[in-house]
Amino acid sequence: MAPAPSDGKHLPPASHSYNGQEKTTQFQTRKKRWPETVIISVISERLAADPDAFGWPPLAGFLKQRQRAEETEKKQREGESHSGVRQVQKPQDQDTSSYLAPSASTYAAASSQASPEPSQTDLQGHYIGPASGVSFLLRVQKRLHQAVEFSHASTIFTFGDAPLQLPEFDPSFCMMLPRDDAQRLIDRYFDFAMPTYRFLHRPTLQEWFGEFYDTLGVMRDALSAPAKVALLFMVFAQARVYMPENDRPGPSDLSTRYFLAAENQLAKERGSIRLTSVQARLTQCYYLLTQSRINHCWSLFGTVSHLTLAIGLNRNRRPDATGGLSVVEAECRRRTFWCAYTLDAYLSVALGRPRSFHDDDIDTEFPACVDDDQLATDHIAVSPLNKGPSTMLAAIAHIKLARINSKIVRDLYSIKPISASRRSVLTERISKDLSDWRVELARFLDADFFSSSLVVPLFQRQRNVLNLTYWHAIILTYRPFVLSSLARLSRRGASEDEAQDQAAESVRQCLVAAMDTVKTIDDMTQSRQVFGAFWITAYFAFTATIVLYIYVIQKRASPPDVYGAYLAAATRCQSHISAMAEKGSLSERYCLVLEELRVEALRQAKRMHPGLRVNPAGGVSQSNGFDMAGPVLVGSSPSTGTNYTDLLGETAIDLDGMPSSAFSDASGWGQFASMVSSGLGNLDLFLGEDLFKV
Repeated sequence: MAPAPSDGKHLPPASHSYNGQEKTTQFQTRKKRWPETVIISVISERLAADPDAFGWPPLAGFLKQRQRAEETEKKQREGESHSGVRQVQKPQDQDTSSYLAPSASTYAAASSQASPEPSQTDLQGHYIGPASGVSFLLRVQKRLHQAVEFSHASTIFTFGDAPLQLPEFDPSFCMMLPRDDAQRLIDRYFDFAMPTYRFLHRPTLQEWFGEFYDTLGVMRDALSAPAKVALLFMVFAQARVYMPENDRPGPSDLSTRYFLAAENQLAKERGSIRLTSVQARLTQCYYLLTQSRINHCWSLFGTVSHLTLAIGLNRNRRPDATGGLSVVEAECRRRTFWCAYTLDAYLSVALGRPRSFHDDDIDTEFPACVDDDQLATDHIAVSPLNKGPSTMLAAIAHIKLARINSKIVRDLYSIKPISASRRSVLTERISKDLSDWRVELARFLDADFFSSSLVVPLFQRQRNVLNLTYWHAIILTYRPFVLSSLARLSRRGASEDEAQDQAAESVRQCLVAAMDTVKTIDDMTQSRQVFGAFWITAYFAFTATIVLYIYVIQKRASPPDVYGAYLAAATRCQSHISAMAEKGSLSERYCLVLEELRVEALRQAKRMHPGLRVNPAGGVSQSNGFDMAGPVLVGSSPSTGTNYTDLLGETAIDLDGMPSSAFSDASGWGQFASMVSSGLGNLDLFLGEDLFKV
């Protein structure tokens, strides 16, 4: 066997055979396949020298390229078979369906561990061993594209989204629900659907609502009518998806009809840009997210951000009666801008893309912490002393948290690498900002759940949103340490004790936040406060569950009581996400990825602890009698025990071989989120052609 080159770059022609231990590989030129050991050696050297050496390109023609690569590999295997080269015997498919999260049997066929497959190649035909972390990421990508149907008839602005079911729609027909039913939608919008995005002034919208029904949709001012009617339609559309399923007025596709009607109205707009025009389109963005059309939302948000900047919502303007700017409009300008800013922050994180708004361009003030009924044309009324918390308290807190979130992404997830010492300083600053934010909101967030103020559904919603958003910010801050720091620090000398302690504390903080996220979602599910439209809740749950599964995989060699609670919590949270998942939804994609991680976590735990058993309740136990109680999963029964013994191979995913430096030091986490949430992007440049150039 020809030895691997010491420089990791010059790879001589050779012929390798591994006698049944690994797949036989033959090559004569660099266009042929390389042994896995050489591939991993080169990747490791390149990552050590430059953590950002490998980018993740957009998904351009991915499906066609992947098909050609698989056809090429098939021909190569057939050629090897005819030439008498020995092939590795593949293990038989195993049944993993008896222990799955609720609805997870839907994803069982998509799990690569449920049906082991041969080693993979990237688009250039380079060999990737089954134990490689890169191989795991490629499998995740492949499963997403196998299980999620993408319509190639979609425009470039919506490719990768769930399909929008278009009804037979006449845009000239005005859909007038009975007035009482429409009023219930208005109430639902303000009292439940939009707990912290409070950019509309309820008395003003109520006035337009009355005018809409009094004039049968014509409105009195023809010039401003299209934007006002469009905004009303979008309020109806948004509110309806948050109504209980047994209490939704109109036909099943009514929300989509309202969205299309709003589009038609906005197309009629003439003249200068109005605040209402921005608000209507911003509401469209929120609606699209409830429909898992995140790419469509992101494209439309580009228009929203441009219109926002065009009319100067980012600049501070005080009420001026002589200039025609009332107190109500001044406050609505501030509310609208900061809600757009907040949405921008979370779209950026979920999609791994740059933001539209930049803090250096903003000098507008936060909205006043007053309720809508306190805003008058020329003044703000004083709140009664015995009144409970303002509905704007949580809205402003959400804005402040979004600003901290922006700082996290800018400082800790920049595409420009930062030193470990600099990262430590920045992490400490952000941690203090988060701590100060929490202290300021302590009375609201930590109040007794059964206190009189929190009996109001709106305050319960606000409390849940803020807690989940806060814990997500904690996870974002400390998440890089979970994947990379422990492995790196384990190779350092004893003089690095302080750095090791800091990394261990960072991992602990991240795990606490992930567990708090799961607990909150447990409570929401138990009280039936979870709706399929909760797109950000599903994303926060997905992020927390990934952290827990990865930690379990890292700790697979430890006693089960070290990671058992995290494994049970992750499985339970996955079950909640799967209960929300609809065909083509973001939640469905999240479940596909989590199922890969869940099966791998169980597989590796079983590999390290042969006596380990998985019980139907979702916990794990050992033959010595040790048992960790887990959640009772919906859809499972005492008779659905699962034996994972046959699932175990000789190899396990090497997380250290995964591009952990890319995850921790730059935009890798964001790119991974983008691949899952948007359906765009792929991992092939990790093993790109330039890696092997001489």
